[in-house]
Amino acid sequence: MKDRVTTDVGKLKKLGLLAAILILAVVALAAYLVRGGFRRFEISPYPIPPAAFTNWNDVLAHPRDISLTTFRTGVVHMDACRNLDPASPRQADCDHVPRDLAVLVHWVHHPQFGDFLIDTGFDDSFAKHPPYGSYTEAMKLFNWVKGVTNRQETGQDLSAQLARLNIQPKAVFFTHLHPDHTGGVPALGPQTEFVFGKAEASFLARAAVANHFSGKSKFSGIDFEAAPTMSPLGASVDLFGDGSLWAISVPGHTDDDIAFLVNGAKPVLLTGDASHFAWAFKTGVAPRGWNQAGTARGYVSVEQLRAFAKTYPSVKLIYGHEAEQFNLHAD
Repeated sequence: MKDRVTTDVGKLKKLGLLAAILILAVVALAAYLVRGGFRRFEISPYPIPPAAFTNWNDVLAHPRDISLTTFRTGVVHMDACRNLDPASPRQADCDHVPRDLAVLVHWVHHPQFGDFLIDTGFDDSFAKHPPYGSYTEAMKLFNWVKGVTNRQETGQDLSAQLARLNIQPKAVFFTHLHPDHTGGVPALGPQTEFVFGKAEASFLARAAVANHFSGKSKFSGIDFEAAPTMSPLGASVDLFGDGSLWAISVPGHTDDDIAFLVNGAKPVLLTGDASHFAWAFKTGVAPRGWNQAGTARGYVSVEQLRAFAKTYPSVKLIYGHEAEQFNLHAD
């Protein structure tokens, strides 16, 4: 009997040791997959100039000499409805057929301040190494499990398009830090400044995109808590201080998501992923957030954007992943 007990104890110890090894292996694998999250970005405050205007009526009554060009750097192929609030009763009305979602980059030219980008789309790794290009192992696994793929034609990447247009951007303003918006960062030089919401670079965001910023060191964060609210939108920052380009706080899809208003001769509101495509915007379905609280904030943001669009119907809307066939100089 004693020998049997001793044997059973020995087996339990072995099982315990195997379980401990398995747990350590899983933890090590998880840490490896999200290792980018442990990288810290040294973020300087974005210098917010005094706003030239205090309401949208005055802003839009004074268009500026600023141009906007939007182009594709590839596509994401997926069920677009999966980007939306999964608990929405409108999900049953959404077209769940997988389709191509445009991966967009917006070039803003200001005659005084120079050239800027809003998001970076994809670099050429997505043509060279389909379907996930420069995504981290964690993002490749996540996309594979979800059945999401990416596609890019040769010469469609960010670097090739900037070269054709002879653009050397001074800075990139990000709507948010998801890899389909940061994938073109490796194509940009170390002198480029990268600007995003102050709270955007969370652990999860860094885990997803830190590899894209390898060798980059110029980071700035926009503090929307210090910005005025301009109804019907939330906190809004006059980025150049002349009313030409505005960053608008639209949290929900991510912690510090941003929309942009380009106040040129034909003003344009870039919703970013605060609204991925027209159906979601028109029906008022918010994007999926990191958690339920994020999704709830997303509803506040999308309703503010919808109220703005209703009040100012002359402002063109460009959604996060749905676009027309853009001319290269469609201001």
